[in-house]
Amino acid sequence: MAVAPAALHWHEEVDIGIAGAGGCGLAAAHAAADGKLRIAVWEKSEAAGGNTALSCGMIAAAGTAQQRAAGVFDVGEDFARDILTRNGGCSDAALTRRLCEGSASLLEWIGDRCGIVLELIPTMCDPGHTRLRLHAPAARSGRPLVQALLRSLDRRGISLHPATPVLQLWTDAAGTVLGVQVKRPRKAPSNVRCHKLILATGGFGANSAALAQHCRAAEGLRYAGHPGSSGEALVWGTDAGAATRHLDAYDAHASVAVGSNLLIPWIMIMAGGLLVNQRGERFADESCGPAAMVPRVLAQPGRVAYEIFDGRISRAVAAADARFANEVVPRVVRRADDIEGLARQFQIDPSALAQTVAAYNAAVAGGDDPFGRTAFGGPLSTPFYGIRIAPALLETQGGLVIDPSARVLRADGTIVPNLYAGGGTAVGLSAPGGNGYLLGNGLLCALGWGKIAGEQAAHELLTARAGGDPVPPTPATEGEGGPGALT
Repeated sequence: MAVAPAALHWHEEVDIGIAGAGGCGLAAAHAAADGKLRIAVWEKSEAAGGNTALSCGMIAAAGTAQQRAAGVFDVGEDFARDILTRNGGCSDAALTRRLCEGSASLLEWIGDRCGIVLELIPTMCDPGHTRLRLHAPAARSGRPLVQALLRSLDRRGISLHPATPVLQLWTDAAGTVLGVQVKRPRKAPSNVRCHKLILATGGFGANSAALAQHCRAAEGLRYAGHPGSSGEALVWGTDAGAATRHLDAYDAHASVAVGSNLLIPWIMIMAGGLLVNQRGERFADESCGPAAMVPRVLAQPGRVAYEIFDGRISRAVAAADARFANEVVPRVVRRADDIEGLARQFQIDPSALAQTVAAYNAAVAGGDDPFGRTAFGGPLSTPFYGIRIAPALLETQGGLVIDPSARVLRADGTIVPNLYAGGGTAVGLSAPGGNGYLLGNGLLCALGWGKIAGEQAAHELLTARAGGDPVPPTPATEGEGGPGALT
């Protein structure tokens, strides 16, 4: 580990340092800010946002006011059960419950802190959710979330340093974190003393060497996430003695437009779209979900597929997702007045695709679907639309082991003093491999652990300075308060 030499010169000092200005880091900064602490956020990219800005802005949450208004009864316990069912019980039960049972209050906090309205998406976008629980801004993008968090940084006394990568983490000989070394533009590296440090730099999806070492199953996938997710914090944490878990877990999506990193909303399938291969043939029950479809698409000729839909579906998705209407349609959607014309645009045999669509419409009308699909949404009719898609890696899901207060842990269960982690840097809610992820859990982990880490770090500092016991109480569960709770 990077042990600070005895003669190390500290060029400056902050109370809480945060590496990474994506959703996790920005949430941590807001949660820690109370006017009494010096907080610095370092971001190696030119702009803040990370994977949060690239996302569809969907946050999974249970027991929200938005759900109640829509007549949806849901509780955190049921949400946690869905996650543990999807990942086969592989995610830590205490961490899973902590996020799920605090998810509704997290959404309230985001609304109060940022003044942004999150809507309940009125379509079941992932069969693993037994309730409607995906919430997002009206634009169906993470950019409004990032912009709202950024707008209020200055007035809360938080300093943001873009294009300023953290180079290394300094500890003492016992492994207590002391600070970091950062590199500001056009300046020599400087050492910053941090009383508490929060790692929020994302996963390692952009690092091919790290994928080859830890996550071989995702190694051959095109990467569609933020290029800054290159895994430095994983190295810093393990060098400081941190344990890791599920480094072979990842989130991949079957439907990313070829030639771009545009994620095609899965509600396209749920509304009645279908997938065909280069031969114009269906090859699976499309409604199985975006992660489950990844290996099925990869098994097709050229490792690509074509999403076929009609005007009814296009209008429904555009009405629900402004990003689809403004970005996806102009850039990657093809249109034709008949299915044969659409087939020719994709160099698919016209008669084969026409037969496939006719068989699909027959199944919609009440016939047996050979792939077992039961949810169709209606028959397809002219005009027809299509998108060439291929699977892509969105983000790794394994990382540093944390406790329910977002404190980084060693293999023996003891904490790494002064170190916290969240988002893609920490272990997620998935299982080894690519099938354990539920839609909306990425931003739940980013914003949820960011908030917990910021509150916990601030609590420990302020309590210690007041002469109290900095050891936190038992982590809060649903309906309870306490430092680090999502309340």
